[in-house]
Amino acid sequence: MARTQIRRLTSRALVCALVLTLVGFAAGVGAPAATKTTIVHWQHHHEARTPVLQEMAREFEKTHPNVEIKFEPIPYDSYFDKLITSLSSGTGPDVFQIPMSMGQQMARSGMLVPVPKEVLTTEQIERDYLPWTTSQLKYKGQYYGLPTDVQTLVLFINNKLYREAGFDPAKPPKTWAEFEAQAVKGTKKDASGRLAQAGLDTRYKWAVYQLFMYQKVKGDVVDVEAKRVRYDGDEGLAAWQFVADLMVKHGVDSPEFLTGQKKFEQGRAMFYINHPVTRGRLSLECPDIEYTIAPVPSPDGKPLTVGHHWAYVVSKRASNQKLAWEWVQFLAGKDGQMAWCVKAGDLPSLKGLVGLPELTPDENARVCMDSLLYARPCQQVTRSEVDAIHATIWDSIVLGKASVERAVRDGAARENEVLARVLK
Repeated sequence: MARTQIRRLTSRALVCALVLTLVGFAAGVGAPAATKTTIVHWQHHHEARTPVLQEMAREFEKTHPNVEIKFEPIPYDSYFDKLITSLSSGTGPDVFQIPMSMGQQMARSGMLVPVPKEVLTTEQIERDYLPWTTSQLKYKGQYYGLPTDVQTLVLFINNKLYREAGFDPAKPPKTWAEFEAQAVKGTKKDASGRLAQAGLDTRYKWAVYQLFMYQKVKGDVVDVEAKRVRYDGDEGLAAWQFVADLMVKHGVDSPEFLTGQKKFEQGRAMFYINHPVTRGRLSLECPDIEYTIAPVPSPDGKPLTVGHHWAYVVSKRASNQKLAWEWVQFLAGKDGQMAWCVKAGDLPSLKGLVGLPELTPDENARVCMDSLLYARPCQQVTRSEVDAIHATIWDSIVLGKASVERAVRDGAARENEVLARVLK
């Protein structure tokens, strides 16, 4: 065959091959697969929340076929050590969960990226979310996280014991004075003078003293700009004196009474201060206990409680920061929050979900939901260190019978040292 013919045949073959290749790409045959983005997500394991997040990850992947959510639940006891170590070494997750007490510290650390305006603008966040649920995540005009696992503090009342003490569960205490008098009345001792029933279960002592501090101190309890606390002034001292009166003067509970045990659940304590999510545990552990949830009593009877939450944040090292934030928005958006509320017992942070009939099926649920509207945020900076400082103040007063002023001011001085160290 002549060389000219060979060249013509070869050219035709190349053209045919090119056409077939183009047709194949158009039909999806032989087309290169789109690259998948993997978003590594860490949060501490929780029996109710872990399965909800796994379910939500699959839902997100359906609408984002080129995204894989790699969820790693980590035991709570090791979560913070693993998180801080990984972030320091640059090998941490793309998205992770932090308590609000770490919000200011992490926002100032340079390890996080703020919410991009393509996902949510500052104006949208401030329009849609309850202000106290985002306040600890704002730094220099930008938000560095979206709230999840929202809780407040409410008062649980054992109806049987309350009635035995001569009170009506439909008329709970509204002021500190009423609460103190009723807690004293609900305290019982045996023939030897030992406590047999607590007026107030204080095994979660942090809920007790933190509530009273945040109710009494006007303005910031922690001034992050000045890097100092304000609970060592007259208002804070008055709050801690109320703690001393309840525990030392009146003995409404004692660390030696049923140490480490669940007094309220056993029907051995009349009052209990804790988060609304406690309802789920009570229904499982002691379904026969009849209880009422009421607003926590305040100094003057005006509704006021303290709020807590966690937050989802995005690492500065995330491979795709925008997609990571879209995942966070999905978790903290309307559908996500409905799932958390219905399946995990959380409260919403979106204004539009507060008071929805499907989230308030009974009076106890309504009281919990309403508490969102009169909560102020816990402003604690760091978690374990400050928790230990506050616990030491409590122990010094309750166990050591120390002077309230001395114990509080010593603790405040130690907390100021922590603030100076961690706030950059």
